[in-house]
Amino acid sequence: AWKRPQTSRASASSQRPRKTWAEKKAEREARDAARAQEARLVEERKARLADQRRRTEAKRARKLRNETKSAQYQVITNDRTVKALSKKQLRQIKRTRVTKDGDVELVDAYAPTIDRPSKRARR
Repeated sequence: AWKRPQTSRASASSQRPRKTWAEKKAEREARDAARAQEARLVEERKARLADQRRRTEAKRARKLRNETKSAQYQVITNDRTVKALSKKQLRQIKRTRVTKDGDVELVDAYAPTIDRPSKRARR
């Protein structure tokens, strides 16, 4: 015969020796410790990112306040001046508005006011 007779089964060679209870317990403890470490690292990262986000937002707000403080304005008193402007020029016109906190902010000239809803919303 050109084939050699099979001496042992292939499935028998792939079997590993069984683990003892102590080995299984040690592996489980190591796995639990790794999971706990991973969860701790994820929480630390979330806290760090939240803190960074909060600081960035505070910086952005501070920068906006300082920008509005140091801005130079030209007050338009004549209505005809506004009516003669083109759409492009009207987009650049800003109006000051005082928020409930007492901060002055720049908004678009035709932005709705905070206190009153628009006429369409009142109906």
